[in-house]
Amino acid sequence: MSTTKGNCNFCDSKNVIIVNCADLSVEFEQLFDLYIPNPDAQKSLGLAFPVILHEHLMSYWPRLFNISALKPNTVLQLVNQIGRGWDQYSDRFFESPVEFDALLNSPAGHAEDLQLQWDKFSFEIKKKNRFLFGEPIDLDTLETIFESLVINYPKETNFYRARLSDELLPVELMGKPPHDHTTPGRANPIGIPYLYISESKETTLYETRVALHEGITVAKFTAKETLNVVSLKNIADYGPFEIIDRGFAIREFILIRPYLQSLEHELSRPVRKQDVHLDYLPTQYLCEFIKSLGFDAVEYKSAMNASGYNLAVFNDNKLECVEAIFHRVTNLKYDWEPKTS
Repeated sequence: MSTTKGNCNFCDSKNVIIVNCADLSVEFEQLFDLYIPNPDAQKSLGLAFPVILHEHLMSYWPRLFNISALKPNTVLQLVNQIGRGWDQYSDRFFESPVEFDALLNSPAGHAEDLQLQWDKFSFEIKKKNRFLFGEPIDLDTLETIFESLVINYPKETNFYRARLSDELLPVELMGKPPHDHTTPGRANPIGIPYLYISESKETTLYETRVALHEGITVAKFTAKETLNVVSLKNIADYGPFEIIDRGFAIREFILIRPYLQSLEHELSRPVRKQDVHLDYLPTQYLCEFIKSLGFDAVEYKSAMNASGYNLAVFNDNKLECVEAIFHRVTNLKYDWEPKTS
């Protein structure tokens, strides 16, 4: 890792740690090797028009470059400079539309099978069979994937949970509900309570769908020890080098990313009050499987707060409710699409 400080020629930052572009060529050549010339990026980005290499890198790997500090033309120059150390470098390749080789030339195989299995399984558990399945899913592959998606929240990490109330509720009432009062949720089956918590007060307020002038008690939970959590949020934000660190081959991840995003969508999609509980069954099964592997929780994006996320905690013994505060909602703000005057 570089310790040299200087001024960046691309983002104009001053007195920061800098790296020579040539020193990045070895790391980036494994990315360049993923691409071949193609007139569109339909397979990877859903775009039926030409996408140049630097544009594809920016779109598919959104955290690879600091887009807030680098304009597209600057990224083009940066990628070109890094690429000059690649043994297959050519100006034409960096100026032509590209697509992932794996998506164009891999035969329909394991990734498609996983998605098809999940679709068939979801239909069966909701409409045909509840406990014995004719359309099983590949649990061995899922186990391997989940082990690569684990994150650890250290001791003393704080989370939040809220309950509608007319007055302050004691901390003893802010945990998971008793078995005989447990309704089905997106993660838990009926009668089997999990502790649903959020990363912030704001998210937990959104999740309760509290109305104007209603009262609500917000509790803070603190981790008493490390939480081992399967993370199914923001799959598209994983960068290529982070993927490698997690044990994925980049080509493998490209193939299974749509499948992982479908699981992410299932867990985080908005569920209206009038939706039937059958819609929860596939994700309940998924979470039961994650629990059976010994993980403490699964995390997923909040359906109510775009920047927030939630955890469904199976092992709540690792958390302690340390305080509860009563609030009354004094203002609400709505946003909608499309916006019209």
